[in-house]
Amino acid sequence: MIACDNYGSLLLSAVIPIGIALPRALAIGVTISLLLVAALLARLLHRLQHRQTRLQELFEQLPHAAALTSSDDRVVRINRHFTRLFGYAPQAASGRLLTELIVPAAAQQEYLRHRALVARGQRVEAEGSCLRQDGSAFAAAFTFAPFSLPGEQTAVYAIYRDITELGDMVDERWAREGRWRAVFDNSAVGISVTDTHGRFIVTNRAYQEMVGYSQEELRNLTYMDLTDEQDRPLNAALAAENWAGKLPQYQLEKRYRRRDGRSIWVRISVSNSPGAGSSPPLGICIVEDITERKRAEDALVQYQRVVEDLQEMILVIDRDYRYLIANPAYLKYRNLERDQIVGHAVRDLLGPELFDGIIQSKMDECFQGKIVKYEIPVVYPTLGERDVFVSYFPIEGPTGIDRIGIVLEDVTERNRSARQLQRSLLELHALNAQLQSVREEERTRLARELHDELGQSLTAIKIDVAALKNAPVPEPQRQRIDAILRLVDHTIHSVRRISTELRPGILDDLGLVAAVEWAAEEFQARTRIECRVAMPEPNPTVDPALATALFRIFQETLTNVARHARATQVTIGLRQESAHLSLEVSDNGHGIHEEQSSAPTSLGILGMRERALLLGGDFSIGVAPSGGTLVRVRLPSLPSPRPEAGL
Repeated sequence: MIACDNYGSLLLSAVIPIGIALPRALAIGVTISLLLVAALLARLLHRLQHRQTRLQELFEQLPHAAALTSSDDRVVRINRHFTRLFGYAPQAASGRLLTELIVPAAAQQEYLRHRALVARGQRVEAEGSCLRQDGSAFAAAFTFAPFSLPGEQTAVYAIYRDITELGDMVDERWAREGRWRAVFDNSAVGISVTDTHGRFIVTNRAYQEMVGYSQEELRNLTYMDLTDEQDRPLNAALAAENWAGKLPQYQLEKRYRRRDGRSIWVRISVSNSPGAGSSPPLGICIVEDITERKRAEDALVQYQRVVEDLQEMILVIDRDYRYLIANPAYLKYRNLERDQIVGHAVRDLLGPELFDGIIQSKMDECFQGKIVKYEIPVVYPTLGERDVFVSYFPIEGPTGIDRIGIVLEDVTERNRSARQLQRSLLELHALNAQLQSVREEERTRLARELHDELGQSLTAIKIDVAALKNAPVPEPQRQRIDAILRLVDHTIHSVRRISTELRPGILDDLGLVAAVEWAAEEFQARTRIECRVAMPEPNPTVDPALATALFRIFQETLTNVARHARATQVTIGLRQESAHLSLEVSDNGHGIHEEQSSAPTSLGILGMRERALLLGGDFSIGVAPSGGTLVRVRLPSLPSPRPEAGL
């Protein structure tokens, strides 16, 4: 800078030559004017010099690192705090791009965005990571503001603050409280500590795992960066009231966006610590992951929408045995309103005797994961006694089985119909038993009459005709008498066969074993199908009703073999067990299909099954080891009492 006195001398030396050429008065006026201008310029220059010096001193004395950069991001000037913080001397930084000096590669795009905002005249305040000359990184808060330089339209004035100390201060405080730090780190719920701007200062492991970010990554974020866009306005409003003291604490359910992009539901409980002395105010947030609970609630809502339209009576009970859901079908059945059931205890609605005696134990089984079904009579105030079929189904929640789905069915009418049907079946069985008994009696009577009366008459006729043959008669008449004798013999044989088929006398005279052996021999002689018979020794004593039933089943079985089996061999076995008598008949034919054995048109099989059922026995028909048909009958040694109509 040039001194003011020198400026005056220069002006005088410039004016003297001019004064020689001009008139003296004009020269004096011009000289005075020039002296005044020179004095004013000297004063202005002095003030500018003083102001520039003061600005330089203020720039150097700033408590934070400061840098002045041109519009193309080149360093014009840095202060000594910048040198201390970043390690660059003024000569090393001057003229270089600031992005090359202190901005990490990952933050380049964000830095350029900030510069663009400043170029449009905006002031920018932000936080991020910066690099020192030695390559180490640290967290910094920075302010960018537009500034004018001679010859430049827009420059940038940047101030940097190291905010690592704030986190270190909190970490130090937590380190001194080691026991509480251990609790903090090992807590099952997420915990975060933030500053008044929502920036994370410290978080525990559960919180980091919940959101997928590390401690270092979270320090460059705010909780609003994690919060779903739709939940930010409400969260911001509650946080503002909390910091203003209008809301000491608050709870909020909201969505977090994890680092991997997945959305989770959390419930936050927020309070703040106002701070004291050098300790800044802090926000403390307890965070629980409620994603599974939300899913369960959504599923419950969907489930409720479905059960609303079902015709079945549906209920949902919680762990406290209180109604959560009652669908319209149940409400209509009980003639109650929803608020008379939902929220009320099952014990209060059904009564302590029924609940304590039966229902609670059944529900407890379901809470253990079992599907429980049972039928119970319930006396309702308006409906009277009803038979109710109950089905319990466990419902999984976030912490296990916490609800029971209940399906109720009023089976009163069905049970009444079933009892009536059972009564009808008993009556039909009784009637069938009576018919079987009457039929056997009638067969026995007919067989006896045929054998005794008709047989005797035919024998007498044969004797008389034979006597005529011995008398002297012409040959044509003798031939006619022989024909009559042959016809009488054939009729006698037919009467004996019919009488035997109606009721074989051998069954009554010699017993079941002899009757089965005789029937097998007759069947083999008639059909040429080999019969192998295995009978017990000694001959068991069998009740006549059982013997008749087994023999009739045996006869029907042989008839079916002859008609349908196309067999060449039949095996017959009769066994006496401890309290049962068993008959098995198998053949080597082409077998029988299940649909054939159960077809309504298979009257023979139905008759055999009915005979066994009337005596309390079992009848089965299936495939024999040879591939043919196996019929098995098992009857108690002592016959069961026959069903009687009207029971």
